[in-house]
Amino acid sequence: MEEIGFDRFMELGARHVAGGDPDRAIHYYNSAIRTEPGSAPAYIGLARALSLKARGGGAVFETLALDALRKAELADPSSAEAHAMLLASALRAGRLGDMAAEYRAKLRGDPGNAALKARLREIYALSLMDTGVKLPPVGYKPVLCLKVLFDCVLLPLGSSIIIAANVIPKARPSLMIGVLIFLCYGIYRGLIWFFSRGQRLFYGN
Repeated sequence: MEEIGFDRFMELGARHVAGGDPDRAIHYYNSAIRTEPGSAPAYIGLARALSLKARGGGAVFETLALDALRKAELADPSSAEAHAMLLASALRAGRLGDMAAEYRAKLRGDPGNAALKARLREIYALSLMDTGVKLPPVGYKPVLCLKVLFDCVLLPLGSSIIIAANVIPKARPSLMIGVLIFLCYGIYRGLIWFFSRGQRLFYGN
């Protein structure tokens, strides 16, 4: 009896995916992986079959597809197909937020990694199209001295000057000083928002 090889397993897997039979496709792609454990195309094919089965009502199979695509990326980090399918699968499985947190953790260890930054930008772009996706903020917090200066000194000072300028006629020339202090405070709060949440939409880092 002729032994079935890797290429034949891949062919049969693709045929059964096209024919709408995910169970047999999963069987053949798993056989291909056993034959060549480091094959990215085999994991990609398995992910397609698992996603097809998930559409039939088995949500857990989308998570399994996600795992298969992670292995495909490990086998071939340059595979654009594996990455595109990984994002789509994560979106369907409701795991985009987890993936963003994972990539951000990797980026902290390798801040100059352009590929990770690009992937984070793609994830955040996808998140804008799905309001149910919750992504982790950058987590920036100002140092204590800045908080004290702006929240405990400049904000009360600016408020006091503006109130005094409106109540005491002689203090009216100082109104613009109070407005300027308030403007500085507003810029400070805007920068905090940008570095803690807004930055992710622009740079993904």
